Parts: sequence; C-alpha cells; structure tokens
Amino acid sequence: MKSQFSLHFIKTGKMDVKYGKLLAQLYDWRQKGDYENMFDYDSESVKPLFEPVSEMISQIEKEINNVL
Repeated sequence: MKSQFSLHFIKTGKMDVKYGKLLAQLYDWRQKGDYENMFDYDSESVKPLFEPVSEMISQIEKEINNVL
C-alpha cells in the first residue's frame, strides 16, 4: 500500500512528500499495534497527528474529485 501511494501520488507530484512520510509512520504504528506484544499509544503521541491526517484526507478527497 505504501509503495503504491508513493508511486502514484508522491512521485508524480500530486501529493506532498510529507503525506508519504505520514502514511509510512501510520502504517508502521498500525503494524506495531497489531503484531507487537506490548506496544501502546498514548494521547501525547497520537494527538499531534490529528491535524496532519485530516489535511491528508482532504488532499485525497480532492484527488478523488479530480478523477470523477
């Protein structure tokens, strides 16, 4: 998933590199949460991601609307 996003959106300039890095971080955290025994998130580490994730979702929605 990460590589497809990078290939089709980051490398083509449709999305900013910061969103590729953000997606990679979120993916890694998901993997840790799913597969590591004792990995826990706290609000201090998660809260700062709310705004950038919201921005990324808005950018993705714009790309979807451009295709439609």
